[in-house]
Amino acid sequence: MRVLFLSLVFCSLVACGTTDSSLQQQGRSQAYIIGFHDGRHSGMQEAGNDFEQYIKDVERFESDAEYRDGWLAGEAEGKKLQQQATAVGEAAGGAYSGYRVGEEVDKAQPHPKKIAKDAMKGVDTEALKSLEK
Repeated sequence: MRVLFLSLVFCSLVACGTTDSSLQQQGRSQAYIIGFHDGRHSGMQEAGNDFEQYIKDVERFESDAEYRDGWLAGEAEGKKLQQQATAVGEAAGGAYSGYRVGEEVDKAQPHPKKIAKDAMKGVDTEALKSLEK
């Protein structure tokens, strides 16, 4: 259940990211879009996502202003998306671990029947049996 929740949250965060079509609608060039994708992957990796790759065409970054601008914008978005995903994951993990702690506390509490049985240990209850009728 927890994995499903985290997967849905991550997918919704990634869906909030900038798309190719939105970049094209803004009039961005293909070089900018490629740079943006490379930068976004790099930004997510820099922000701690071990499943992402740092991608940067250094030669193109130095010579192509469109690629460089896209890469820098993508890097910033990638960092932001990863930080949001990390925050959500930590919150969900904290809620889940809090639930588990509650379960363990309940297990550690003595059961009322056990308390009563322990309290009656060594007490002669033979005389009480006559009251049952």
